[in-house]
Amino acid sequence: MIYRNGARVPVSAWAESATLAESGVTYNAGTLNRSRKAGVQWMQVFDGAACGWTSHQDPDKAARTLRTVEDAAAWPISHPRYGRAFGPRPDVTAEA
Repeated sequence: MIYRNGARVPVSAWAESATLAESGVTYNAGTLNRSRKAGVQWMQVFDGAACGWTSHQDPDKAARTLRTVEDAAAWPISHPRYGRAFGPRPDVTAEA
């Protein structure tokens, strides 16, 4: 596979990355949907220490932060191959 920037990537590597990204999005969607149904509004973010909220380079680091369910749903992962997950925080009722 050839990307627009000219980089050549084996199709198997692209497929693996796409599969990992989709499984991460799906896993987090289940957590977020169940949390919403339970009335939880805030989520604890579990992510790599250097991982940004919207991309790896984002200076807004995600790890150990609290985000609303809506924000978490907007950015269920920041990039493929990272294991972002969310933990419901029913004990948090207002922004910390």
